[in-house]
Amino acid sequence: MMLAEPRKRHNGQPQACEPCRKAKIRCDHASPKCSRCVLRSLNCIYHPAPMTKRRPPTSHTPIHFDTTLPADLLTTQNVSSAFQIPTESSVAAAISLSPADPSPAASSGLTARSTASKRNMLFQEELGQHETTRFSAVFVENQDSFGAVMFDATNSSHRELGREPDSTARSRVELAVRTLLNFPTARTCDMLMAGIHHIYDVWLSPTMIQRCLKQVWTEYASALGELRTRESVLRVANDLFLNHKRSQSTPECDHAGNSDHPSWMNWFGGPHLRWEMIGILFSWAGIAFRCKQEWDPVFDLPEQYGRNRNTAADKMRECAAACIRLCEGNFEISDTMVICMKNSTRLQSIIISDESDRVRVDYGTVRGAFISAGFHRLTPAKEITPFSQHRASLAASMYYHDKCHSLFNARPPMLSNRYCQCPLPLDLSEEDVYGDRERLALAIAKLDSNGWNTNGQIFTTTWLRALAMLSPIREGILELTLSVNSEFTKSQVENLQVQLGKIVASYPPHIQYRRNSEWPQSSSQCHERSAHEVYIITRIQLDVLQCQFLLQRLLVSRQFSGGQDLFDIAQETMSVILSLWLKRDQLQEFHHAFDWIAVSYAMPCAGILCVELLRASNLAPSSPQNELTSTSAASNCVKFSRSEVVQILVMFRALLDWIRPTDNNAQLSKKFKTVIQRIIDAVFDSLGSSCGMQAQELPGEQQSLRQYGPQDERSPGQNLPMAIGREQDIDPEMNKFHDMDWLNTVDWTQGGWLDQGNPPFPY
Repeated sequence: MMLAEPRKRHNGQPQACEPCRKAKIRCDHASPKCSRCVLRSLNCIYHPAPMTKRRPPTSHTPIHFDTTLPADLLTTQNVSSAFQIPTESSVAAAISLSPADPSPAASSGLTARSTASKRNMLFQEELGQHETTRFSAVFVENQDSFGAVMFDATNSSHRELGREPDSTARSRVELAVRTLLNFPTARTCDMLMAGIHHIYDVWLSPTMIQRCLKQVWTEYASALGELRTRESVLRVANDLFLNHKRSQSTPECDHAGNSDHPSWMNWFGGPHLRWEMIGILFSWAGIAFRCKQEWDPVFDLPEQYGRNRNTAADKMRECAAACIRLCEGNFEISDTMVICMKNSTRLQSIIISDESDRVRVDYGTVRGAFISAGFHRLTPAKEITPFSQHRASLAASMYYHDKCHSLFNARPPMLSNRYCQCPLPLDLSEEDVYGDRERLALAIAKLDSNGWNTNGQIFTTTWLRALAMLSPIREGILELTLSVNSEFTKSQVENLQVQLGKIVASYPPHIQYRRNSEWPQSSSQCHERSAHEVYIITRIQLDVLQCQFLLQRLLVSRQFSGGQDLFDIAQETMSVILSLWLKRDQLQEFHHAFDWIAVSYAMPCAGILCVELLRASNLAPSSPQNELTSTSAASNCVKFSRSEVVQILVMFRALLDWIRPTDNNAQLSKKFKTVIQRIIDAVFDSLGSSCGMQAQELPGEQQSLRQYGPQDERSPGQNLPMAIGREQDIDPEMNKFHDMDWLNTVDWTQGGWLDQGNPPFPY
């Protein structure tokens, strides 16, 4: 029998078989099987056109590029599938890729559903047991009964998907090129990476950022280098477009086989690097720019073109938003898509004012995507894996933020405990979560029965757990405040106060607040907590005080309680905030957070102090309680030291003056600073004008502690002419803002909310 003549390539060399060609090993060109395939029992095939690019899956129609586009856009090879996270056991755990199975799913070791199996389903979304009302529920539940009918219907429907005009494709490619040209350079990323652990945000995982950046610079160092060109970034854009045309896979981490393998992270990177992840990197860079000081050397780099922390962050915001638009051609609500949308919106909120309606609408869109991705109802994992811990962290964080937005905007929440199941993440560090399986199991074994770490360390999830545990209290406040045609009782508020006390008591000792005693006095005192840890503990305390403040506001608004407790909590909150500001030299990494701490936490409390101070000076009317008798009114008086309150307000004014003009709430802080200054001036002017009269009425009497309340019988406007005259002398141009009238809305006893407040964002 005569052997067939070996096939020839275009260069005249013998053609290698497919297994040898893909494995990049030498082939002896034997037919019908080469010796290597015989030895390895592989299916030896000689492809008639081995260099032809494989077509994308039939479930999507290719993007129709214009014929005038560079050929590189259509021929660039895909992202390498060898991306893995190195760990101590990475060599032993590495999976060797079979030459007969070069698909990305095989290279990543993921057990996600294949694209082919999805194409056989008429409705691709999974169905939960609680989703019996979905329009496709009957078909999904009985998909096995339909047989080949589903396959035919699926093929006919997918043939119409993914088509777009050539002009649209060209505009998307142009947008992709302009976006990638603004990608931060390698040295910029290195300088921004220095402070990544100071962000304390579960939506910006340092492990995710670091590994994806490493892959980007490994694969595209030349294309995205400092000498990048339009032609070089086209290759990167092509790879991302090709990846985006495939359905995104996620690991089924409940299987023990995947929980200890570092390649589980390839679901967001590696061969699956997509536009969403590039958008996350842009958002991280923008947030990192905002966290830098104005004089940071990163702004002196020539690639920044003279931008400051504001303009550099805004450029990154534009690029992150562009990445979201680039996903619209094949829009898919995945985990990374939700993270990209959340981080992009957060970056926008810290650039513009937090009181912007645009930010509120964008956060509503993010919460809608959060629900669409199924984060709102997580099923309990069979075992703790990196993926399950990651999703639990995101779910708990979004649930907490939803309550914060709703409270300060006086809008109903989108996430309710009636329909949501967002378990708390365990108190673990990222190093333990993303290490090997043995390290994760050892860290879990050291946790206490409530999921807290027992070594006294404070991680990002430690902060998140403490805040997320307050979500039921915030949701209870929302139900009492925003419910329509219903009146709450005093016992309902008191029950929430009891629950709040139990939650705070359940905190582990290493996050319990102890005022200023924990602040390190010098760097040599290593046994003391670091300034960063004390900052987190203080921030947790501010959230606790905020819940107490809002509960007291409910009691005072319905006249279930006097204003003394509300005033005391407001004064304590101001003291805690000022203690942070006094330690600002030790908290340089958190200077970017002081503007919204002052606005969201301090402004309502400062308003209470201002109102009571004005009443004490008879410069503001008492709260309308005409129906109360003089005896009951006397029992509701507010006692405080006027000099102490004035000192607090003076220091708070200095804090507002210290806020930088580039901070997002700088304008609101400046306006409130003017209001406080006018109040202090009016109070002292009233004392000077009435000192002679007080000397006649109260000879030789000095009171450092006085009572002020609705029982005061002096005319509320007795000293107003002097105050009004002083107001006109300060700034006649500001009179049109009616600042004194706006201040009255801060008075919780009058039933008004602080309209200029913004929700606290802890990350």
